[in-house]
Amino acid sequence: MNSMTKPKTIKKNLGISPECLAELRRATLIASAGSSTRLEGSKLSDKEVAQVANIVFGKK
Repeated sequence: MNSMTKPKTIKKNLGISPECLAELRRATLIASAGSSTRLEGSKLSDKEVAQVANIVFGKK
């Protein structure tokens, strides 16, 4: 096997529901986007970032 090939993604059942994973992804996206925009000088809170995300991506 070539050391430059990507490893296969292994999916394991960790006992987390798909709904919980989706919420964790969303919370991570909001926290990350909020932190990133604050580094650039924005004064948006994570709550305000969530409101923008709801508009852009629609609330699920």
